[in-house]
Amino acid sequence: MSTQTLNPPLSDATSRPVRWRLCLMMFLQYFIQGSYLPIASVYVQDALGFTSTQVGYFSMALALGPILTPFLFGQLVDRLFATERVLAFCHLAGGVLLLILFTQSNVWLVIGLGALYSVLYVPTMMLTNALAFHHLKNSDREFPLVRLWGTIGFVAPAWWIEMVWLSGLEGQELNQARGLAFMLAGAASVVMGFYCLTLPHTPPQSGKARDFAPGAVLRSFLTQRNLFVLLVVTLLIGVAHQFFFVWNSPFLKDILRSGNWAGAAEQRLSSIGQICEVAVMAGLGLAIVRLGFKTVMTFGIVAYTVRCLIFAAVFALDLPFAGKLILAGLGQALHGFCFGCFLAAAFMYIDNVISKDLRGSMQTLYGTCVLGIGFLLGGYVGGWVGEIFTTLADATPLRETLGVSSTAGLIEFATKDGGTQVRDWTGIWLSSAAIAAAAFVIFTAAFPARVPSVEESRS
Repeated sequence: MSTQTLNPPLSDATSRPVRWRLCLMMFLQYFIQGSYLPIASVYVQDALGFTSTQVGYFSMALALGPILTPFLFGQLVDRLFATERVLAFCHLAGGVLLLILFTQSNVWLVIGLGALYSVLYVPTMMLTNALAFHHLKNSDREFPLVRLWGTIGFVAPAWWIEMVWLSGLEGQELNQARGLAFMLAGAASVVMGFYCLTLPHTPPQSGKARDFAPGAVLRSFLTQRNLFVLLVVTLLIGVAHQFFFVWNSPFLKDILRSGNWAGAAEQRLSSIGQICEVAVMAGLGLAIVRLGFKTVMTFGIVAYTVRCLIFAAVFALDLPFAGKLILAGLGQALHGFCFGCFLAAAFMYIDNVISKDLRGSMQTLYGTCVLGIGFLLGGYVGGWVGEIFTTLADATPLRETLGVSSTAGLIEFATKDGGTQVRDWTGIWLSSAAIAAAAFVIFTAAFPARVPSVEESRS
């Protein structure tokens, strides 16, 4: 691989004021999501009484909207409107929806509001990437350092919410108070909306229009082997990624409960992954230069698989509470490698092989595959898998019907209505590990090691 594309001269660097403005943009962008995502599942399950399937539906709702909007948002920023103004509209409107969601308890209304919010929020994740790439002169070196501020933003609300707002709360009072996370996210989204109006101007591409942007992007994905394989693997990784967020907070709560820990700590435990992600993102550009995109992204897929295997072992092994926490913490830490080495690296890969006039549509459509279709499937699959591995206390668990006599990893928990159910955490996490393993096989076998030039990609 030529290092000329990935390692341009240090003198070709973005000005410090612009870099810091982009860093703050990333901080606010992911502060919003970090406020609610780590505990959304445990909140709707324990405070609102969602079933395992409904928890999956809520996760699907958070990814449903982008499936309907990738062409629209990509076309808006590639051909019609400045990116910062599209971002401002999405965040201002999205903040209002989150504040309304905070006040609701009806299952289907909450799911519906989640779907509407996702229409507005998820495209902004790709658009902030595109805006940063547009203004960074040396994106391969500078983007990971800018993007790590998004990770810091994701971590910050976890510690604030649990150490200040939820401190000293237990039981149903704690379950209900977790909803404050949506209020904080809504307020942060409004702040982000106004801040977007101050971002560096990012106009649509001027000059003679060539291809209708989404059509050209679709042709690229369907006709180029590297992009087609990346698309297929991304769909599988998107499922595994969302599967993690569907069940991570209820899983951590059961671990804490096994040690008689009654307070809130799920968000802080989950933040281990994002703290690790800061270090990964700081070294990502250098790793890509030294090892190449394929090696780095393969490592990310392996991290997805190993994380699930570690989680599957937490309750399957006869460990003391401290041992469970150590294993869970190790699995959380791998999230940094999962995200950084595969998802962030994949966005950087696309920026290297696609011409400037199509990058907004390409980033949006590719992001939709992982954040839209992949997450939609992940929510459905996660809810379905959770449902079949969750039974009433006096019912026969799935593993017994499959001829497995061991009861290791079967954990009882109380439902909102006072009943008791049993959840098979080992079976749940082994199912997710199988999805990530399939992605590993396809990627290592079919994805080319060499990065094609922009000219090769357009031919």
